[in-house]
Amino acid sequence: MGNKNTITIGLIGNPNTGKTSLLNSLTGSSLHVGNWPGKTVEKKEGEINFRDKKIKVVDLPGTYDISPYSDEEKVSKNFITRPNCDIIIQIVDVNALERNLLLTLELLTLKKPIILTFNFNKEAAKRGVKINIAKIEKVLNIPIVQIEANTGENKEELLEEIIRVSKSEFKEPSYIEALLKNKEEISHRESIRFIKNEIGHFYSTEKQNRKTEKIDSIILNKYTAFPIFLAVMFLMFKISFSISIPIVDFIGISLGHLGELIRDLNLPDFLISFLTEGIVGGMGSVIAFIPLIFFLFIAIAVLEDSGYLSRTVVLIDRLFQTFGVSGRTFIPMILGFGCNVPAIMATRIIRYKKERMIAIFTNSFISCSAKLPAYVLFATIFFPENAVNVIMSLYLLGIIVALAASLILSKLIKNNREKALIIELPPYRMPTVVNVVKHAWHQTSLFIKKAGTIIFAAVVIIWVLANLPAGTEYGSQETIIGIVGEKLSCIFEPLGFGHWTFAVTLLFGVAAKEIIIGTLGTLHGVSGEGLLSVIPNCITPLGALSFLIFVLLYSPCVATIAVIKKETDSWKFTIAQVAATLIIAWIVSFLFYNTGLLLGFK
Repeated sequence: MGNKNTITIGLIGNPNTGKTSLLNSLTGSSLHVGNWPGKTVEKKEGEINFRDKKIKVVDLPGTYDISPYSDEEKVSKNFITRPNCDIIIQIVDVNALERNLLLTLELLTLKKPIILTFNFNKEAAKRGVKINIAKIEKVLNIPIVQIEANTGENKEELLEEIIRVSKSEFKEPSYIEALLKNKEEISHRESIRFIKNEIGHFYSTEKQNRKTEKIDSIILNKYTAFPIFLAVMFLMFKISFSISIPIVDFIGISLGHLGELIRDLNLPDFLISFLTEGIVGGMGSVIAFIPLIFFLFIAIAVLEDSGYLSRTVVLIDRLFQTFGVSGRTFIPMILGFGCNVPAIMATRIIRYKKERMIAIFTNSFISCSAKLPAYVLFATIFFPENAVNVIMSLYLLGIIVALAASLILSKLIKNNREKALIIELPPYRMPTVVNVVKHAWHQTSLFIKKAGTIIFAAVVIIWVLANLPAGTEYGSQETIIGIVGEKLSCIFEPLGFGHWTFAVTLLFGVAAKEIIIGTLGTLHGVSGEGLLSVIPNCITPLGALSFLIFVLLYSPCVATIAVIKKETDSWKFTIAQVAATLIIAWIVSFLFYNTGLLLGFK
């Protein structure tokens, strides 16, 4: 291995020990880091040149052992056992040293060079943890480097150690043989005894700060937990909207002025139409909501990094058990608030197939960020004083429908496996500004990329169809898109939004939910600000709520459909999921709208 120009590193460790933070520090990557287990569900990698060597670092999903149960653990096991994985770096949380070292002893059976990186040393010192690194290194006979993954402290020392280890041959420590229960596997009982007897003398947690336990006694208390959870969710939306809406309004007004300026230019009529009705009206309606997306992701990142979101998994577990799944399915749900695509991929952290298939089936009911502009526009138009409450209710409705569907599916899909939740709760940590902003910008940039590709393409197609056949009035019922909308509108008439523009909007929304507002803007030839005066002429407040419920529940976007097919490897399952969401969305919207009419609402 000493002559190789490229050194391949497998970065492994228990969930939430700082692997992705270390990868970011070493390679300058900008992968998001979350303070809850199961964040990494695929291997990610980066490269760095050091001492005339190219060091390739692969960040693997968190795992507690090398006997794989879930798909994420299989990814880790498969990579580190490959011949081209030269060195294993295990990142260790020194606040839970004994549990982390169990994985270390298992890794030693693979007969590959290992470097231990002890992380969170400063946090451990504040919590009263005492640890003698030199003594532990001598007992284990493995190189140990103290680091602070989130700041990159001591990364130079770690890189030097990688070079040194790459030039030497691995020698299995003599104590491993006594811990084996067969030729390849260690005995956990003997390993625990070894850690306590040989290493316990050099590690003390007697004076450990009890701050986390004290906070959890309130956060996870059966009487206060749910009120706190609802209050946190409400504040998350309230603060995000309070900060971003003035910016959204300013962008909307500016786009309106831009449209007027374009109309005053001496340009051909078709070009003015394309720029004002297509680009400013369609694209502008979407772009105006970028600040809202950014600030919402800021709030979510703060909750992740603080350690609160991992508590919600435990909090939700008992409730979820009554619906046939464990609280672990809440992790993909949380990711679904951002985008359903990574959320469905994150179901790989669920060990049992039945539970995973249910999570995949129901995740599109979770309200992704792409639907948020539609919520905000309609809530602002019809319920300006209660917009936050309306939007939060839609998010909660998505969770309720997902749980109801989970209950039904748990009865239909047979599986006798135990559903008990096993998850590690990280300590509470102060979120770092860099990491929070990095996460928010990463998610927002994905939204912007969609605006620049899929949404732009859709807006152009809609504008063309809204102008054909030649000689018809733009966006009228005589155009191709108007005729299609009229044919489909009868399906939605009983739901309270029978105007043909809504049928077209929902049709294009299957391509990407971000297109919904852009489609309305393009069809009516106005930007987001202009839609405020146009929409009330096409729909009632009750119909608007029914429309938002349909948007929440109906067919996932094309990208989500593709990932469902990829993760399940079944067209039958995928088609059934899309069909079921359409039927459920129609039924729920129908019941809501017609019940509202019976109660005297309009």
